[in-house]
Amino acid sequence: MRKGPSMRRLVIIGAALALAIVGCKNNLPAKPKPGETVTYHGEIKAGAECPLLIVEPNRSFSLSGDLRGFKVGDKVCVRGTVAEMSICMAGEATIAVSAIAPENSCP
Repeated sequence: MRKGPSMRRLVIIGAALALAIVGCKNNLPAKPKPGETVTYHGEIKAGAECPLLIVEPNRSFSLSGDLRGFKVGDKVCVRGTVAEMSICMAGEATIAVSAIAPENSCP
């Protein structure tokens, strides 16, 4: 008499869940390198010195340069270069913005 799902079924379900979780994550590099060109989607939030782009609950980047009228609360797509040095005091790195657009229309 069988009680509960078989081991094979549990393995298949576990693998499917793992793939679903991995597939939902943003494919962000572990740590962007200075000089690297990056494109991120996120929401602009207020920062101490510079605006922040929140790309995941635990990942944020300072923004420098012209935000072309975008403000705190806007969901955007930002392209820019990771700065070597910055006065911004928050986030993993500072992105020198070269292009910015609404979230659904990346520059």
